[in-house]
Amino acid sequence: MDERAQVPEHWLTFEASVSTSGFWAGIERFRTAVMLAMHPDVEVLDQELNALYEGQL
Repeated sequence: MDERAQVPEHWLTFEASVSTSGFWAGIERFRTAVMLAMHPDVEVLDQELNALYEGQL
């Protein structure tokens, strides 16, 4: 006798959409958080570098 779990007829699905700019903004926040966790003075350096190289990706 086959005792596999029965698959429900209707599955709950979820779909999310994120723009590329939103994705990169999230990555930037994550990167900053990791850097700040390593050393608090890095925040100042990060801000200076962002100001210096703004828009040069």
